[in-house]
Amino acid sequence: MPSDTLFGRQINVFIEDLNLTIPSEVFGARRDGKPRLRKLDGNNRKKLHLPGLVMAAARLPRPARELHSATVTFPLRSGSFVMDSMDFDIIDDDGEIATLAPLRVSIRNHSSYQIDLQDRFRAIAADLTKIEEIRDTHPDLADAITRHWEVLATEVNSAEIERAAVEVNSIQDQLFGLTNSASAIELAKAEARPPVEEEEIFGVEGRLLARIHYYKERDKGLPARAKKHYKDKNNGTLVCSACGLDPVGMYGIDGERCLEAHHRIPIEQLQPDSVTRVEDVAVVCASCHRIIHSRKPCIPVEELAVTLKGIREAS
Repeated sequence: MPSDTLFGRQINVFIEDLNLTIPSEVFGARRDGKPRLRKLDGNNRKKLHLPGLVMAAARLPRPARELHSATVTFPLRSGSFVMDSMDFDIIDDDGEIATLAPLRVSIRNHSSYQIDLQDRFRAIAADLTKIEEIRDTHPDLADAITRHWEVLATEVNSAEIERAAVEVNSIQDQLFGLTNSASAIELAKAEARPPVEEEEIFGVEGRLLARIHYYKERDKGLPARAKKHYKDKNNGTLVCSACGLDPVGMYGIDGERCLEAHHRIPIEQLQPDSVTRVEDVAVVCASCHRIIHSRKPCIPVEELAVTLKGIREAS
């Protein structure tokens, strides 16, 4: 983004889950022969550029400018990262106005990390439908979420959207710790659940991310879906993704019980209200799973697999 197909078009942002279409007041242009996006009024700081508009609408932390070169740290916070790319789906194009639906955003220097914007907008819609439930326990947060919605609902590109998003995120950080931004209702659900052992590694700031990660892995349906997915891919045999253990071959028909679902996304990078897909999950034996979670950030499955292979070859 941008594509040559947007040359000369003004761009609208369509957010299906919120039923909003916001004129971005940005158009496709060319500079040095390359496609670029330009604001209609380049000097108007009351208007957000297209990426900033989408990030603010999604209640995500504010990206830093291109000059920011610091290493990305998680959980994300405003000004601590540079956005690498943002993907859109072209919903409509009449030759003058192109209407785009935001899909995902990736972070520079961390290409494997992507935020699903559709998940984010669904989460915001869920908060709005349960705003009175949020107000019962966190009235200041409910007021901030309402202000963000009211400025979004005007369907006008305004820096007020960003200010409202910052306010929501600031209150959530105070209440729940840093969480890469999230649905207030999901954070409240996590807060109401029993604490887990992993929280001790991550401390107060990351306690809810650790808790959400733990309960995602133990979702009753997730291990079954993940096991079926990898079993089908491996011609009916299910092995530990780290050490290669074939539990059925070793323990018999009930051996699969020692395999567990592991959420591949590191705890610090978790988007709490994102939809967990089977591709986000690895199947590992209980021993490897415990080793994976023995440090912060947790050991990537692939890294542990290489280490164990090296040990086997050395012996």
